[in-house]
Amino acid sequence: MPFVILMMTLSSCAHIEDFERRWNGTAENSRDAYFRASEAGLECIETDIHLSSDGYLPMIHDAGLGRETDVGEQSGKPAYNPFTGQGYNPKVSDVPFKGFIEKLHLRDEGGRVRDETVPSLPDMVESIHESGMNVVLQLDFKDKEAVEPAYWQLKNLTNAAGVPANEWCIYKLQATWYRTPEEFEALPWVQDAFASGVQLAFIPVYNPIDEVHFDTMASLDAFGKTNYTISAEIELFSTDGPLQAIQTRVDDLKKSPEDSMFQTSGIFYAPGDLVMPISEKFFDTANYSLPEDLSVNGSVFVYQDNQAPKLLDNIVGNSSVDGRDHRSDFGWILSTGFDWIITDTPDEWASRLQSQGRRNIKYMIVDGKVETDVKLASGWFKKRHARDITPWE
Repeated sequence: MPFVILMMTLSSCAHIEDFERRWNGTAENSRDAYFRASEAGLECIETDIHLSSDGYLPMIHDAGLGRETDVGEQSGKPAYNPFTGQGYNPKVSDVPFKGFIEKLHLRDEGGRVRDETVPSLPDMVESIHESGMNVVLQLDFKDKEAVEPAYWQLKNLTNAAGVPANEWCIYKLQATWYRTPEEFEALPWVQDAFASGVQLAFIPVYNPIDEVHFDTMASLDAFGKTNYTISAEIELFSTDGPLQAIQTRVDDLKKSPEDSMFQTSGIFYAPGDLVMPISEKFFDTANYSLPEDLSVNGSVFVYQDNQAPKLLDNIVGNSSVDGRDHRSDFGWILSTGFDWIITDTPDEWASRLQSQGRRNIKYMIVDGKVETDVKLASGWFKKRHARDITPWE
């Protein structure tokens, strides 16, 4: 039975009401959110990154600034309403970070403006250094063009233990961007990392549509022979659906680890976006009603920009063979052989897995024998490199 690493994502449109109460309206991609995640003993935080017009790396999930910041109010224009698509919503790539994005205040999941302003990736890394947090960041690049600037901007930064940021920031890149190790290793920043002795940590992300465009099995096997690929994210929607072959391949590698440098895979756990109790406090939902229940017939509602939320099963398309998106079924994720997940509800699942004896916290063990107090886990890490976080015994 595999143990599971929880990788926290701070990029959800909305959280369930109970999560909002526990985290008290914390804004996504905020310093406060990172501190709370570390304090809760979460080992990895997914980090949303865009590239601004002046080359900075603002930590924003959406392509536009309207939903997550007070850009409308500060610009003297109507605030953006994500349910109607009306209001001011400039693209991150069209405006500068200096003098503009950096001054915008973040909104929480209910649309309320918080005190914190939009951080850049280096800002957050420096905050992690100053606070002494021991976390690994999973860099989720929304723009391919942001990848190389991230490497150079992080090159001289470290955590409090002195470990280079480029060794505990995982480069999670779409597999279609760099389909082979040869393509990836030809990049100037990757060559600099090799020459500088930087231990890069890389995760390719495979999506169902990739099977149409390139040989995902050949890609996975090739990256499995490199010493910088630490795992693979495989967005499998249903058993025997697109990408099943490479998920089975990873599962088989657990029995013959000599065939690959890694034997693990992860997936996004989709619990749904329960928006009604939160969003109606701020957003006008126009001519449609928000769902009263998060789950209907085994599927969950998810946020849709400029329209009403939809059930995952209604938008799964050809990504599933049975018309269902099983990524909202945690039991299915475990039975399918995944080793780690990205989730909006890490505290809930950490508790459940801990009670079942399936929560991997060995990286928190000080002497290799006795588990630390989970409440103090963030201060007890034995290892601090991304590659040292392994989801199996």
